[in-house]
Amino acid sequence: MTCTDASTTKALVSLLDSQEVALILKISAKTVHKLVREGKLACVRVTARDRRFTHEQVQEYIQSQSTLVRIDKKGTPPVSSHPKKGGEKSSGVSGTGLAREIRSLCRS
Repeated sequence: MTCTDASTTKALVSLLDSQEVALILKISAKTVHKLVREGKLACVRVTARDRRFTHEQVQEYIQSQSTLVRIDKKGTPPVSSHPKKGGEKSSGVSGTGLAREIRSLCRS
């Protein structure tokens, strides 16, 4: 066995099947196959039906799905609440007071 054969064999041994990738990602094997069909997860096609994955391909998928979280946000704006139903009574005249005033004007 030459040096090239040894490295090739080592690479082949480290290939993962869909079940192993599913365990790593904590998803189902069906979802792994769906990600491959959608082009989101690269694979090595062994046969028409069998797929294998390198650790690098799985790591690339994880990196592509990772998002950075901003921790250093400067204060969030306060939440403004809407006024209670009926609106504000800025004129100081309530509905019942207005009705009394109208009745008194009609009597005069």
